[in-house]
Amino acid sequence: MNTRAIKYGFCFLTILLFAGAGRAEQVNAADSEMQSLRGQVAELQQQMKDANERHTEEIKLLREEIELLKRSNVAPPAAAPVQARPVEPNQAPLPVAANAENKESPASIPQSSNPDISAIGDFIFHGGPTPRGETPDTIASSKTAKAQLREVEFGFSSPVDPYGRADLILSIERQDDGSYSPDIEEGYFTYTDLPYDLQARFGKFYSVFGKANMFHTHAMPWVDRPNVIRKFFGDEGLNDGGGEISWLVPNPWDNYMQLTFDVQNNGNDAVFAGDQAHSLMYVTHLKNFFDIDKASSIELGESFATGDNDANTNGGHRSNVEGLDLTYKWRDPQYGLYKSLTWMNEILFSQKEEGAEDTVNSHGMYSSLEYQFNREWSVFGRYDYTQFPDSSRLHETSYTTGLTFHQSEFMFWRVQFEHTNGENYAGNVNRNEIWLQADFLIGLHPAHTY
Repeated sequence: MNTRAIKYGFCFLTILLFAGAGRAEQVNAADSEMQSLRGQVAELQQQMKDANERHTEEIKLLREEIELLKRSNVAPPAAAPVQARPVEPNQAPLPVAANAENKESPASIPQSSNPDISAIGDFIFHGGPTPRGETPDTIASSKTAKAQLREVEFGFSSPVDPYGRADLILSIERQDDGSYSPDIEEGYFTYTDLPYDLQARFGKFYSVFGKANMFHTHAMPWVDRPNVIRKFFGDEGLNDGGGEISWLVPNPWDNYMQLTFDVQNNGNDAVFAGDQAHSLMYVTHLKNFFDIDKASSIELGESFATGDNDANTNGGHRSNVEGLDLTYKWRDPQYGLYKSLTWMNEILFSQKEEGAEDTVNSHGMYSSLEYQFNREWSVFGRYDYTQFPDSSRLHETSYTTGLTFHQSEFMFWRVQFEHTNGENYAGNVNRNEIWLQADFLIGLHPAHTY
């Protein structure tokens, strides 16, 4: 055989042997990697199986614990304090022993949520002459400038159970002699889950009459209430204990229409019997709300209140008050936080019986316009005209203007100028007054009814 051929054959065989060895090494490496993956999959499967078994056991123990709590009628002794352990991410919760000696009964479990609690301070500076006499002004008895903390309001609000919520508003107001008097401004429970679009509440609350009567001090767009509200209902407005039911009235226009009926104590002494009352006061209000377009809306309301105005228990003299309110609101759809306008109007008519054939017919009204021209600033003006429930001959006319600076959602400043003329029980009236107001909020305060 040719020597060169033998050499070539030997080299070719050597190459084949090395190639076969390399191929065998690759196959062995692939088999090793496959075995490793299979081991990892088996380990994961076992972990999932263990986790499922552990979770199943935990659910079983928790169900046993719930059954024990349901059957328990007496709270067991207080459990010893347990030191908290840090829980690692993805760590399963520790199972609860079914035979644990110390358990909390449902009665000992604390309430899961606290009520919304707030405190609102209302500070004012009042300059200009305030006449002495019978006129029920917000600040009376002095002709010198006054700076005072007019009112502090504390609010508590929270759902009570699935059927309704409770609201409690306490106020501490400054009196004419400089002292402060605490009072329950409102406190009521509201049923919110009644059928047939009904809602009811009981307690002490502002009667649903018009618009301005229901304003809290800090929620008013002015420093003081309109004259007609103070003359007809007094400084505190229509506000007393009783019950209320309201109904969302179905209508073919599919608008918001609410009918409210209040039955309350007849404790208002401006037009009704006051502290000497032996009867109840009845208030009805129909509210109609509808949108004009995307930017504007109108609210129209009709109100009626009636009750005795003396202490006669055999059907004494009565007072009737009717009211109409119209509110137009516009808010720029593009700059909603910066531009808005509110035009609020209200007119009241009173019939107060003072004898067998003697009835005093009087009326009063106000018209208020407020324009917000940027996020923090708004300007307002108000016109007031009112007679007196006891005399249609006496009357007062006021012109009010002011500026409000909303420092934040928790505080605002307001300056107001008011000119009043006319004639009241103390004589002729011709006065100019200036007010400075600062209100601040602490805590969470629920929104008032629109």
